[in-house]
Amino acid sequence: MTFSNEIRAQGWLAQELGLIERGEWTPPADRRRQVEVASTTFDEFAREWIDNRLVKGRPLKDRTREHYLDIHERWFAPLHDRTLSSITHQDINAWYRTLPDAPTMRSHAYSLLKSIFRTAVARRLVTESPVSVEGATARATPKDITLLTIAQIEDLAQAMPPRHRLLVLLAAWCGLRFGELTGLRRRDLDLTEGTITVRQAAVTVSGQRLITTPKSVAGRRTVYLPPHLIDDVHQHLATFTASDADALVFPGNEGLPLTPGQVYGHAPRFNKRTGKQTHPGNGFHKARHQIGRPDFRFHDLRHFAATMAAISGATTKELMQFAGHSDIHVAMRYQEAVNDRKKDLAKRMTMLAHPLDDA
Repeated sequence: MTFSNEIRAQGWLAQELGLIERGEWTPPADRRRQVEVASTTFDEFAREWIDNRLVKGRPLKDRTREHYLDIHERWFAPLHDRTLSSITHQDINAWYRTLPDAPTMRSHAYSLLKSIFRTAVARRLVTESPVSVEGATARATPKDITLLTIAQIEDLAQAMPPRHRLLVLLAAWCGLRFGELTGLRRRDLDLTEGTITVRQAAVTVSGQRLITTPKSVAGRRTVYLPPHLIDDVHQHLATFTASDADALVFPGNEGLPLTPGQVYGHAPRFNKRTGKQTHPGNGFHKARHQIGRPDFRFHDLRHFAATMAAISGATTKELMQFAGHSDIHVAMRYQEAVNDRKKDLAKRMTMLAHPLDDA
């Protein structure tokens, strides 16, 4: 620090000596930092955190960054203008109570807020994190899904537009995510070995359909095609996929990857007064309506695939590799589902052995 004249320098020195005498002295740089920290708003810090966040040494993926910013702008708004150091446990508890009753959204928002303040503590911008709502980090109970039968899977695929039939079959029997399927290129399918290699995925960022790396390191994997699908794959490639190695297996409009909207289409429409159908709908919406399961989601096909793999004897580790899971708890759900099926099987066997006892 320099001064324009000796009087100013002497005045500054006198102030510093006064702080020393009162036992209040700290390095001037620390005091300047404290003033800066005291004026830093949550909005400023959170945006900087999102921009510079690293996960395993790598920047956030574009889709994840967009998701975090959306949470920040929509759900953290009451905290935006508050300084970091002014936000208390009571403030966070009050904020959490205002969130809508949407378990997944609440979990994402709370976890993100907790991570942001964890970094603030590590940087010594606050002494402790105010994010500690009791019960907020409890693992949400997975939604119960009534899976389709094998016959219904075939009916669903048959009800799809021909160019999207294989999309359903690969999701149901190979467990690929929608983005992984729509990011597949011809070179990713080895029909001699009977494998699909997941190297990339299609995502929507700011309304644009982009090709990026898989969701996680575990997402990069090679999956074996069930032999009963080989002919379907040959037929699809010959009919709907361009011949070059980089051609998208499931091309969308203008050569871009398929979007969810292009696959889902729209639901059948009915006259509200008479209940009579006025339009049959199209795409996945129409197909699931035709098989009597309008509640079934495309992502539920992954659950079908993982459950079939577990029933076929896959270990937890094999399930994780098959579905590209990095969280063992997710894979364990399918093992638990199989145990339930084994119990049910034992009961049905008893009914066969003693049919009169159950009459």
